[in-house]
Amino acid sequence: MQRQSPRVILRNPRRGQFGEDEVLVLEMGLGGAKFEHAGRFDVGRTDPFVCGPLTTVGTVRHSVLLPAKTGIVYQSGIAFNDLGERERELLLQLLVHEAEQQVNEWEANLRGDAPPTRHAKPRQSAVATRFLCLRYTNQGWHRTITRDPNQPIDGITISETTPEEEVAILRRSYERADAETREFMRQVAMLAILEQMRGG
Repeated sequence: MQRQSPRVILRNPRRGQFGEDEVLVLEMGLGGAKFEHAGRFDVGRTDPFVCGPLTTVGTVRHSVLLPAKTGIVYQSGIAFNDLGERERELLLQLLVHEAEQQVNEWEANLRGDAPPTRHAKPRQSAVATRFLCLRYTNQGWHRTITRDPNQPIDGITISETTPEEEVAILRRSYERADAETREFMRQVAMLAILEQMRGG
């Protein structure tokens, strides 16, 4: 099923609530959200969704069982049913702030600056860390899911949770790049993976 609107992957997942269940919000967008939780949710379930100052109503569109660092965990996606003007404004503020923070951190990484000191350990998904290895050969692109974070010599390894739109852009950029630029892309991807693993 194609998503109706793009979502932002939250740098630091936020605590939220869906009905009576506590959830860890991983992604947010104007059309819906993705979160992690302990028990199974039925597709079609409709309940109030709360995250920070935002309160609205959502319907479960998909729910999957995933291996976690210990045991299992569920991740579900909901579509917001009818955002009011106030809720839409709150959500836009959250998304703009999140996007600005991500751009600032990305630019700091490229400059080689140290990340800002965090006073508290950020919340993280409980899903066991896995990566997407993309290899570019004479036969085209080959993709495999792996727990190995190292970079291949003929492609690039990134987080498994990278949105498909970003994967497509990355592949096109890699195809057009020369050997030096491809090596730089691998270095940047490795830095991102190391930062993710430190956060986990």
